[in-house]
Amino acid sequence: MSEPVQGQSERLAEQVVQRVDRWRLTLPTLLFLEATKPFSFIASQGLLLCQPLLGLLVSDSQISALADLLGDRANVERLIARLDREVAAQERSRSRED
Repeated sequence: MSEPVQGQSERLAEQVVQRVDRWRLTLPTLLFLEATKPFSFIASQGLLLCQPLLGLLVSDSQISALADLLGDRANVERLIARLDREVAAQERSRSRED
């Protein structure tokens, strides 16, 4: 993967983590990604297939970028690792509050 594409994947992964954290769905998202990791390429192709319909909700470039992110297993692994770190940070902050 080329460096600009790698940087774009990193930024997109960070945006996904921030959005999931804002919605307070970090742990369910982490569990979902772990369970469906073998099917990530199929999911990426499904996004591209549904792009005309999803284009009503988000831009085509966002859909393509997310499909690229899910299409590479290494990117999915990095996304899972980021979410895992976020869950660990949340647990540490809760333990300090107690």
